[in-house]
Amino acid sequence: MADPMELVYSLVGYPDETEWLEFKENLTDPKRIARDISALANAAAYHGRDFAYKVWGVEDKDHVLKGTSFRPRSQKVGKSQNLSMWLKTKLSQNALYEFLETDCDGKHYVVLQIHAASAQPVYYDKNAYIREGSSSTLLEPGSAKERELWRRLQRGDFCNLVAEPDVGVSELDAHLDIDTFFELLDMRRPSDERALVKTLSEQELVREQDNGRLAITNLGALLIGRKLTSFRGLRKRMLRVVRFEGKGSFGILNDWSFDKGYALSLREAEERVMDCVPSTEVLEGAFRRVRHQAPRYAVRELLANAVMHQDLSDTTAGPLVSIYTNRIVFTNPGVSLIERERLLNAPPKSRNSALAGIMRQMDLCEEGGTGWDIAVSACEAQHIPAPKMETDETLGTRVTLLFDRAYDRMTKAERREATYWHACLLYAQDDAMSNQSLRERFGLDVERKNTVAISRLIRECCDIGLLRAEDEETSDRYRRYVPAWA
Repeated sequence: MADPMELVYSLVGYPDETEWLEFKENLTDPKRIARDISALANAAAYHGRDFAYKVWGVEDKDHVLKGTSFRPRSQKVGKSQNLSMWLKTKLSQNALYEFLETDCDGKHYVVLQIHAASAQPVYYDKNAYIREGSSSTLLEPGSAKERELWRRLQRGDFCNLVAEPDVGVSELDAHLDIDTFFELLDMRRPSDERALVKTLSEQELVREQDNGRLAITNLGALLIGRKLTSFRGLRKRMLRVVRFEGKGSFGILNDWSFDKGYALSLREAEERVMDCVPSTEVLEGAFRRVRHQAPRYAVRELLANAVMHQDLSDTTAGPLVSIYTNRIVFTNPGVSLIERERLLNAPPKSRNSALAGIMRQMDLCEEGGTGWDIAVSACEAQHIPAPKMETDETLGTRVTLLFDRAYDRMTKAERREATYWHACLLYAQDDAMSNQSLRERFGLDVERKNTVAISRLIRECCDIGLLRAEDEETSDRYRRYVPAWA
């Protein structure tokens, strides 16, 4: 933690009080303090600041350092209640603040550092306040100011929030694996500290604070943090891989938690998953190859998707990979931003665009909306069922990847799903599905019984509204099919 006096010197350099900065000498009224916390937190969010400040011991007009008699830790409300406990009961739960005390030249100073409001305004006694110039005023419900504050709060990006404040340049390597960051980007690490900070700031991994020190952003910690659990707001964000004994979630054989940034852990997690997937040796010409019952390309893309598309504001769980004897289940908090049926052909949407952008530069994922295409295509090449995706507000998003299961062992629902995604995949390539292409997708030969079975399957998919004929006038033998919405 930096010396609070450094922050005092930095703040008194501002010519006037602002919407996010206030000076006082000896204010001790708890109601005024609570109201100002609400106003300053909301003003900081409104003006795009990480923090707001209230400083005791400085004259508000000429900023002379006079010191203060205010002692927040011993300040009482009424006869016995401590100020800190009283504030907790009066302010909304999203109010985050800290009293910093210091002494200099025999004088005492207090800095109240207030985090910008997040997700919703900060309330005091069920009312929200905001700063107008240098004054704290009621944020009128339904006013243009309130609507604009809500808009800015909802637009806020979790990745831009501060994960660790007050970090010196020399301390960055203790928190972040900067060398690996530059290696993955195929760049040389700058030898000059200023150039290093500039590069990390441009990538939004760190930000300069008002006291001249640095703040590590959630993006920086999530990407290259050496230990995610050391960042208070990211303790649930670890990628976890669990291997179970059978087909159900009963006996756990292995449980791996990757307590580091995703750029450092994704490749390792992929290898852990593939080590658990059943495999056989096959001969390809003169070479002996290992063939896994789940395609690596599909595992890689679904693992990256679980990380990139998770709802980071959900503090209850992080991305999870569950491995059973017959399937792998990829789970992440947050509903899919794209309708399940349009995953292959809708314009790409990313919940965490900054995270996805850098991971794409590191070749750890796709960012063009092609991840699902790759997973489906990999399953088709191995003649196994297509990935199954389920999503809702309560359970988040869950994608199931089944191990080797030939056509004759697939359920009717699995065959229909595979048929639909095959048609979507071809449509994305400006092509259309045929009886022959679908037979090849399932690994079936040209025997009449297979042709008849595939024709029946296509007809079922058309009857239930998954597919339609590309041209109704074409004879049955040469008819081609596209998704029903196409």
